[in-house]
Amino acid sequence: MVQANPQILQPMLQKLGKQNPNLMRLIQEHQADFLRLINKPVKGGAEGNVLGQLAAAMLQSVTVTPEEHEAIERLEVMGFNRAIVLEVFFACNKNEELVGNKLSSRSHQ
Repeated sequence: MVQANPQILQPMLQKLGKQNPNLMRLIQEHQADFLRLINKPVKGGAEGNVLGQLAAAMLQSVTVTPEEHEAIERLEVMGFNRAIVLEVFFACNKNEELVGNKLSSRSHQ
């Protein structure tokens, strides 16, 4: 989306900063990697690959406890995309039950 409409990047980042300050901090700390990811050519349905790469980069940059890592894996096993799981997990202050409820309600919309 950003590649097709670069003007949406700034408003998107501002909104992200309000909704998920931890993710915004990671993007700022790894700005070069983030820009490389969003500028990477997207082929067909590869958007998920870019999100997956961003999610992997986030996990490498964020320290989670073994218990939190297990919670993330349990949510992924439920069929949710890793990038979405991570976004919601941190937005919900790592509350696995709340994350599960939000992801479930999101998939029913």
